Amino acid sequence: MAANKFWKKKELSSLEQQVGAALTQIETTITEVKNLKVSSVVDYTAKINAQKQVYLVLIPYPCLSIYNRISSKLLPELEKRVKATILVAAKRTIESKWVKSHRSQTRPNSRTLTSVYEGLLEDLISPSVILGRRTRVRVDGTKFYRIFLDESDQKELEHRLDAIKNVYKVLTTRDLEFEFRRDDTFYQKRGAKKVAKK
Repeated sequence: MAANKFWKKKELSSLEQQVGAALTQIETTITEVKNLKVSSVVDYTAKINAQKQVYLVLIPYPCLSIYNRISSKLLPELEKRVKATILVAAKRTIESKWVKSHRSQTRPNSRTLTSVYEGLLEDLISPSVILGRRTRVRVDGTKFYRIFLDESDQKELEHRLDAIKNVYKVLTTRDLEFEFRRDDTFYQKRGAKKVAKK
């Protein structure tokens, strides 16, 4: 049954079977999980020297919209069943701008290194959203990125931030620092009448 949750993959590792079995169990409570497929599961515990198990679940890019709708319900359930910190990201491809099959061909913006790295970070912190980003340079010339997250998501995200930071560093070689702040964006309702000044 676990093999049904994997996209174009016949032989599964023991870790992938465990995650696949957990997803099939979750299907009974969250029906949208039936449409969610998984590409692979990678164990990052040894690479980042974490005390708790950290697994990165890679999903095909077409399944990302399904995952974003159910991420707030799915992640706690999956972590409870697998007993590890679960990070989910879509599989994206970086293309070189020099490799072309035709000389008039241009690379899509979604395949650039910057776009892929930003998309990866958004996936890792889901279901929260990024309020702001700053690039900072230390005295010795090294860069780090300060990411501002919504204060209302602090309780759910705080225990996962170290894992997110370390896995992102392994995947992209970029240093991150997270800060929580209040979202002060004010929205105007559609159809609201403007008050004319006298």
